[in-house]
Amino acid sequence: MGHVVFLGGNGHCAARLDGARAALKGLRSPLTLVDVDYPGFEGRSRATHPDAFLDAVHSSMAAAVPPERRVLLYGTGVGGLLLLCLRARGEWMDTPLLLQAPILWGLERRRLPAVMRVAPVRSLLHTLFAVPLFQRWFVGRYFTRPLDPAERASFFSGYARCSALPDLFAWLGPPLLRRLETAFQGAPERVARVSVWWGGRDRVVGQGELRTTEAALGVRWPVTIFPKWGHYPMIDAPEEWVDALAAIVDRL
Repeated sequence: MGHVVFLGGNGHCAARLDGARAALKGLRSPLTLVDVDYPGFEGRSRATHPDAFLDAVHSSMAAAVPPERRVLLYGTGVGGLLLLCLRARGEWMDTPLLLQAPILWGLERRRLPAVMRVAPVRSLLHTLFAVPLFQRWFVGRYFTRPLDPAERASFFSGYARCSALPDLFAWLGPPLLRRLETAFQGAPERVARVSVWWGGRDRVVGQGELRTTEAALGVRWPVTIFPKWGHYPMIDAPEEWVDALAAIVDRL
């Protein structure tokens, strides 16, 4: 049996994987999908600093991974950067990483992350995500299909219950990138066994993010493009997403 350990993006909640869990029941090859618990998400207590956040993430992952099983670590959005942070600490060195549309070195160049590093702006995030008009705009722009009312409610409940929402915008920025560059310099094993997925219709983060990251780290990771996918294939197309995951895990 293969295990996929899933690290979600900012505002993630377990309900976002409901469709994928339902799709798993139709798989011929057994596959377990494990959702990693982040501090400050879904009503959990916030971490006081970035290292404490990573400590909690590592502990949640370690508790979920059974011995002697095929394991793939999957990080989407900022979840991909969190996986690299763990690798920089020398953790999970022997487990392959799959980064789907990761938010990485583009943090230094893109406008939204820069704006969100301003504390008064971050304080407005929860209010913004609760506005129905904004929610309709967000779904129309970033999903490849309409969400029904229950799906939309569960998706945005992740932001509502995420007290750590502004923390990651504050912590994940240029100073962190410099530390990672130092940690990876002369240690190619820390950025080995990494592959990348990208949706051809992803409007959250473009593929230039990968080129910027590879240039900064001096790496070249294999990338697979899924032309019809957006940023949330596990919600938009859970059956296709689960099938693609199973094919990867079968080859581990």
